[in-house]
Formats: sequence, C-alpha cells, structure tokens
Amino acid sequence: MPNALVVFYSLDGDVRFLARTLAKELVLDSMELELVKPHPTHGFMKYFKGGLLAATGATPPLRPLAHDAAHYDLLFVGTPVWNSRPTPAVRTFLKSADLKGKRVAFFTSYGDNDVKTYRVLTSLVPGAKVVGHIGFKLPLKMDKEQCSADLVRWAKDLLNS
Repeated sequence: MPNALVVFYSLDGDVRFLARTLAKELVLDSMELELVKPHPTHGFMKYFKGGLLAATGATPPLRPLAHDAAHYDLLFVGTPVWNSRPTPAVRTFLKSADLKGKRVAFFTSYGDNDVKTYRVLTSLVPGAKVVGHIGFKLPLKMDKEQCSADLVRWAKDLLNS
C-alpha cells in the first residue's frame, strides 16, 4: 500500500469532515492547511472575498506545514469549491509543493458543481500523475454517511491500484 497523505482546506467544515473521515478510516497522515491571515467566516465578505480570491488565482501565504509532501507517494487533496475553483489555500499548497512524480487525487465539496474545479486543480500539478477525483454536494447537509462511504471506497481503490 502506498504511503499517502490527506491534505485539505476547509472553511465551513464539509471538507474537514471528509478529510478526517478518510484519514481515520484508512489510517493516513493528514494536514489541514491554514492561512497566515485567516479568511472571513461570516457575512458578505466571506463569499465576496473568497470568490474574488479564487477567481483571480490568489496564493496567500500558509502557516508552516505539519508534513512534507515529498515523503509521500500519494496525496489526497481536498478543497471546497469557490466560484468554480479550488480555494486559495489549496492553490498555494499545490503551487509551492514539489509533486513531480507523485500520484495526486482530488476530493471536493461544492454547492453547485465542481466540473471546472478539476481542470484547474490538474493544471496546478504539472509533473504529477492525477489518478482520480470525486466530489460531494454539501456532505454535511445531505447524506454524510453515504458521502463518507463513497469517499473511503474511492480512496481504497486508488490505494490498491
């Protein structure tokens, strides 16, 4: 079984729930990305700033990382979808990590859809092999047990391939 890391950013908790479930069920290391200057969590600015930063491709600085991606063969990267794009924190991580030769799989949480998000995520990991992606519509509001089961089954397939 490959040495794998779960890397994620979560503002409202959906991706955090998915990532922690994945790490716990498959006994994987995990790392939550944290911005040096936290993103607004309430009100108009939460959506306006988030959407604007995602659309412009912003890469705000992250707090020091708990794990070095270079030590892993496979990375599961989780992000909410903001304005049809990955979050700025995930963009920063992907642009700064050397993932050449690594296997990368993406999981998302979205309110509308995540079709464009995968194209953007894939473009951020040149030299890596994107081995899969899966998305969940509002897992904490919909069926979190089913989302968890689908995520773990998907990840197990990737780990065993």
